[in-house]
Amino acid sequence: MMENSAADREGLFALLVSHLNELVVVLLDRDGNFTTWHPGVQAQLGYSREEFISANAEILLPPRDRLAGVSQRELREAVETGRASDTRWLVRKGGQRILAEGVTISLRDNSGNLLGFGKVIQDVTERKNAEDDLRVLARALEESPVLIRNWEGVIEHWTSGCERLYGWTPQEAVGQLSDVLLRTTYPAPLEQIHDQLLSTGMWQGELQQFRRDGSPVWVAAQWVVLSDDSNEPMSIISTHTDITPRLEMQQELEAVNERLKSMAHELERSNEELEEFARIASHDLSAPITSTRWLVDLLATRHSQNLTSEGQKCVKQISQGLERMADLVEAVLAHARVGKTAIGAAASTNAGKALAMATANLQRDIQTTGATISHDPLPDLLIQAQPLAQLFQNLLSNAMKYRRPGVQPSIKVTASREGALWLFCVQDNGIGIEPEWYHRIFQPMQRRHGMDIAGSGIGLATCKKIVTRAGGRIWVESEIGVGSSFYFTLPGAADPRSTVETSASPATV
Repeated sequence: MMENSAADREGLFALLVSHLNELVVVLLDRDGNFTTWHPGVQAQLGYSREEFISANAEILLPPRDRLAGVSQRELREAVETGRASDTRWLVRKGGQRILAEGVTISLRDNSGNLLGFGKVIQDVTERKNAEDDLRVLARALEESPVLIRNWEGVIEHWTSGCERLYGWTPQEAVGQLSDVLLRTTYPAPLEQIHDQLLSTGMWQGELQQFRRDGSPVWVAAQWVVLSDDSNEPMSIISTHTDITPRLEMQQELEAVNERLKSMAHELERSNEELEEFARIASHDLSAPITSTRWLVDLLATRHSQNLTSEGQKCVKQISQGLERMADLVEAVLAHARVGKTAIGAAASTNAGKALAMATANLQRDIQTTGATISHDPLPDLLIQAQPLAQLFQNLLSNAMKYRRPGVQPSIKVTASREGALWLFCVQDNGIGIEPEWYHRIFQPMQRRHGMDIAGSGIGLATCKKIVTRAGGRIWVESEIGVGSSFYFTLPGAADPRSTVETSASPATV
């Protein structure tokens, strides 16, 4: 009879727990060894029937709890009080840790004799993680400027983040009309904002408000509607982000930009005045220079027989000085014209044609020095023809002027593409330039050779001005006694396939 009763109980127990795979419901003997198994054990703890039956409950404990005798302590508590409850970390087969809630109940017969124990275990790891996440979220919300107000605008909840941002405590803020307390200025009519809230359930925008101390604050606000069971709006959750530093920086940048624009306009006006002065001064100087040269030429041709050799020498020196002065005036005029003329152009200019213009203007110097000028096929550039020809003319003239004694100038112009720019090189076989002069020669009135070689000291400065205004740069590399290479970059035409002039071989002058 007892065996049938036990069998019946075991059958009922198996039927009960077979549907509880999310729980572990097992029996233990008086020593804490498992005596039953069901599919929930495999699902929750990973043990098969063969591995679980007769194993001690200690197999579920981490090593530290085993050493501390946690399992025996729970059994003693169950014996003494009838049950023992705990929430602790257990170890699944394979070593994975789970957080579990457990209840151990002592089982006795009618005479009070201990038969064993019943134990129920539930994995609460996911629930615990969710609770932790909710606590973190609640803490984050409390630390953030979040307020809840009813549909009439009365504040119902005021976080510590709001207190830090605005200055009022929750006790002071709750019950107040938010718009009155914060003196809110909206980017649109409030009715329009409410209409959007009713239609979409949310709204966002920037608000100007005021702190408790009266200082202004700008916030990026996000509103979400809370509705009741009948979908009627009850409250508005409003999250605010302080954007005051960003807006202040933006306003400061705008003020700086305005100042820079004003300074740029003033600088442009000053440059125009200086350029106009240079043109007027050069023009006014040209007339007396021309008259003086005419008088000196008249003196030299008609009255040379009345002059001593010393006088004739003085007349010659005066004539040479006037010629240099005329060259200087022309150079100043050319430099000033660079500032007045637009350098860049939407239409392209062929560099080969601009070089031809420059060599045509220098025919006298080319014939006098016996110079040879060769060039590779040259591209189309986004620069006007006149300044480009002036650039080539100044560099070619410079190469012929600073030639080595007894050596005919040999000048070569090459170009290679580098992305959106073209890199040009004007190479000569002249006397060369010392490294300490590489930068100074591009400054106005800097002439390293003094008066030994005629020149205005402005030609290379004009070259730099042309190249810089066109969006490029210019520099020089040189070797004393061998020659110099002047490099500069200029923006090329849009279509690289149509930018290089067709030529079977390099051109030579």
